[in-house]
Amino acid sequence: MTFTRFVEAGRIALINYGEHLNKLVVIVDIVDQSRLLVEGVTTKVRRQVINVKRVSLTSLKLDGIKRGAPTDEVAAAYKEADIDAKFAASGWGKKLDRKKKRAALDDFGRFKVMVARMKKSKAINAELQKLQPATA
Repeated sequence: MTFTRFVEAGRIALINYGEHLNKLVVIVDIVDQSRLLVEGVTTKVRRQVINVKRVSLTSLKLDGIKRGAPTDEVAAAYKEADIDAKFAASGWGKKLDRKKKRAALDDFGRFKVMVARMKKSKAINAELQKLQPATA
């Protein structure tokens, strides 16, 4: 299997460190080997230089974006490609959404999740007991 996620202009990345944690950005330009010029269109991340180690590349890419493209071109291509919806529908987006919802629960919400998990486990174990042969 070959590598398909390259650092290139137009690639969508997720910030994995700092004040903009878990926000989507577009790579606008490559400054040098370890720094990128990025911009968050809908996430309100201003255009800035960021270290490569602080972003995770996604499989999403904006076609037609050249290096150093102006903000209005990037925004138009981003909205036309409907990147936010595509990312939210991906497994990665769903996982981040679940984490956000779980973190926002209060004590009673966490208690309800625990009780539901216990009921599910009990039902699975009951079915397993029916399927296993009786030992003498």
